[in-house]
Amino acid sequence: MEAVLRLFLTFIVYAFFGWCCECVYCSVPAGKFINRGFLNGPVCPVYGFGAVIVFHALRPLGNHILFTFFGGMLLTSALEYLTSVLLEKLFHLSWWDYSKRKFNLHGRICLLNSTLFGLLCVFAVHVVDPWVSGNIQALSVPALFFCSGAIAALLGVDCFVSVRSVLALNGRLQQIAQLRADSAS
Repeated sequence: MEAVLRLFLTFIVYAFFGWCCECVYCSVPAGKFINRGFLNGPVCPVYGFGAVIVFHALRPLGNHILFTFFGGMLLTSALEYLTSVLLEKLFHLSWWDYSKRKFNLHGRICLLNSTLFGLLCVFAVHVVDPWVSGNIQALSVPALFFCSGAIAALLGVDCFVSVRSVLALNGRLQQIAQLRADSAS
């Protein structure tokens, strides 16, 4: 059980780091704060999943930076593509569109972002994760249970509220589309 909770905290830490990266990446060019997460809170779960997948898939290959870069690039791009498809199927909305960028695949992934993800993987695996995993391993069992439980409760509420909001938005968009169709005929 402890291993699962430590994995969950690793997921949360990288979901938070990913949210920070996304916000900076989008907010700086826009000149204003942009919350890039699907959820209301400061987490982008796809980054948490990406980090966990990369750490577990690439550790057996050793600490070679090129393996980390290309393996991380491939794994995170596949995850981003799959996430885009799933979000579109579930919510009938597209959270990102790279179709105007060079070397994109169906607007879901592009070479620039895939390269940035590869670089982030190198940074995460070789610089950040030794510190993060060391701190997570240092948590006592009671602290581990308390932190995991509190974060899981907050994440659960955020997921519920966020999904409810997106579904309500979808309902409103369908109503608007129906009104437009009715007025056009």
